This record gives sequence, C-alpha cells and structure tokens, in this order.
Amino acid sequence: MTKLFPQSRWLLTGSLCLALVLSTLPACQPPALESSVRLECMQKMHVNFAPGANWDSLTALDGWQRWDNGRVLTQSFAVPFYRVRPKITAEITLQSAGDPWDKSGSLMLLPEAASSLLDVGFTADTLSEFPGITLEQTGSSTDYAPTLELLRFITPFGVGHFSQVERIDEYRPVYIPRWEDSVHWESDISHLWETLGDTMTLGVYLDTWTPEGYTLDVGVRFEAKPATVVTAPSLRTIALVNTTKFGSEQHHYDAFSRSALTVPVTLNETAYNAALHYTVTGHGGHGEGDEFVPCEHQLTWNGDSCLTFTPWRDDCASFRRFNPSSGVWMDRTFWRGDSLDERIASSDLSRTGWCPGSQVDPLEIPLGDLPPGVHELSIAVPAAQPFSDSEMNFWNVAAYLTYEVH
Repeated sequence: MTKLFPQSRWLLTGSLCLALVLSTLPACQPPALESSVRLECMQKMHVNFAPGANWDSLTALDGWQRWDNGRVLTQSFAVPFYRVRPKITAEITLQSAGDPWDKSGSLMLLPEAASSLLDVGFTADTLSEFPGITLEQTGSSTDYAPTLELLRFITPFGVGHFSQVERIDEYRPVYIPRWEDSVHWESDISHLWETLGDTMTLGVYLDTWTPEGYTLDVGVRFEAKPATVVTAPSLRTIALVNTTKFGSEQHHYDAFSRSALTVPVTLNETAYNAALHYTVTGHGGHGEGDEFVPCEHQLTWNGDSCLTFTPWRDDCASFRRFNPSSGVWMDRTFWRGDSLDERIASSDLSRTGWCPGSQVDPLEIPLGDLPPGVHELSIAVPAAQPFSDSEMNFWNVAAYLTYEVH
C-alpha cells in the first residue's frame, strides 16, 4: 500500500515552493520524498490528570483522544513515502506545568492489525485477561499486541515551572550555573520504518496525578537518504510484552516477585538476524523498594540464556540541573580530616535503570536466525519484591522482536 502524504501536518526543511508543489499532487500517488520532513505531533500541549473534564468535547480541537482522565493520549498520523528507508528520530521536549515530581512517561506505537491497548487497556472486565499485557496468539494469528515503545522517559523534578522560583534557587549547587528551562530527549527509531506503515497511531503516556501536569512538544523527524544508497533488507517487528500500567483499571505489574513472565511467539517464516529489544525500569518509592535496590534480570529465549544483567543508573547527579524541585537534605562527609555537611538531592540517588530527567534506551540482544515455529521468551527477576499499599514495587518492562525478511 502506498504511504499517504499528510499535507497539513508536515514542516518541510526544503523550500516553500517544494511544499506548494507537493500539496497539489494527488494524495493517492504521492512522490517519493528526497527532502527531510518533521511531523509536529504536539506543540506546547498541556498533559495533566483531570478526572472531571469532558474529554470528548476536546478531541476535535487538537486531534488527540484522551484516556485515563487525560494521562494517555492517542492520535493517528499519515507517514510520508520514501524509496529508501529514511533516518527517523522521535523527539520530546518537556516542561513542568506545576507538577513537582518525577514521573514515568512513554511515546508509543499502537498496532494497527490486532487488538491493542485501546481495545482492552481501559476496560475493567477484560483487563484481568492480560495481567502482563503480553502478545496473545491463536495459531498463527495475533489476537492482541502490546504497545511498542518508541521512547521511554522519566520526567525530572519540576523543570521549567520551578526553575525561576527565587527560594528554590537557594538550593542550586555551585557547580550548576542555572536551572534548565526544559528537558529534551531523542531516540533513533529508523529500524521501525516498515512497522510505522502508511498510517501510524501514536500514544503519549504520562504518569501524572496532578491537575497541573506538564507541557509537551512531540515530533517525529524523517531525514531522506540518497537514492543511490543500497536498500537494506525489509524488517518486521513483533511487540512481545509491555507491563507499564497504561489502563485506569490495570494494576502495577509485580508478578516477577512470584514467577517469571513467559511469552510464546509463533513465527510463520524464517527470522533472519533477529534481535530482541528490551526496556526496563524498576519502581517503588520507599527506601528499600525496587526503585532503589539492584535486581538482576534473567532473560532466556527457548530456554537458553540470552541476557543476564542488573539495570542500574549511578549517574543521576549529572541530571541535577533539570531537577529544581527535588527534595534536598544534608549529609555528613569527611574531607582532609574535617567533618563537613554536604547537600544531597533526591534526584541524585541511584535507581533501577533510570534517573529523573533521563530517557531509557532499550538493550538490543542479537538472537541470530530463528526458524519458523513456536518460540518462547522468559523474563525472570528473582529478587523482585511484591506490591503493597505501603511498598509499591513494580517493574515497567517492554520487549519487541525485529528481524530481516529475505
């Protein structure tokens, strides 16, 4: 099927004349673009938690549909046509609109050919059937496909909204010249070109529980490659699992404390140069929770170990300039025989795979060539702790498979 060219939603980096010419061409037969294009998905959009709002009346104003009281937004966009797979970059710029806390977020792609989050993720009577939000297959057909994350991010403490507050400036360390006004993230998603299809349905998730929320700019940039470039093999993608709590009736996923999560995968063809893409962050804000305790992850494919590692970030202090509203306290240290009091911020603390203000990149695990048939992914976190009202431990785990088609 030909990729459609969305005339009203693109900013061309070429000349205005080129834009005018393209806009007059029939939509059913668009040209292959040789220029770069940026899709402006969100511009200074307010994303917040507003359970009393009538979201249906707002859908037509900006094209986005709201779910879970404003915490999840979805919209479909046409994808431009290129003869050669372009470089594709997902971009997010975020400011706090008054929410002072660190929150998890995601820019995601919802599958078109199967049931997805929009079919089951916000319905109480069906959600229990998908406790891990895993790939569900009947024979060779897919009945349910999880969301595929394009960029996972963690908001910093209060960037932008609190950056100019005079009393907070007193907490600014001497090694930071100023608080940043916003935070920006980018992710190369070129390998998902074929998966985007003619029309892609994007989702934006932000785990805010405040009416103030955040302000977001979201874009997808397509950079053309010369027509002389040798065309790479076609890539296919299968979303396998995503345990993030996107739905209002969904529970945080803490089942790793009881058993491994297994996902059967049926391949109808040989998967050449297959790779598993794995994204993980641990959460649970109390002092000894999974957010602050290293936990080893054990991944196996068809019973063979393919990855054993401990997701951990110990460089969170390097993001201090994005965290003006982070809590600060004094800690005693010793230097050259003297006892000194040193300021420590909550945003400085090491965490399980993330820092406030950071993006979380997936790990890519090569699996080689896979024959047709049934395969199985298993994810185990033996040291994971259970969820309770006072100890809210959970893991946001996502995985998808890519492979070449010859």
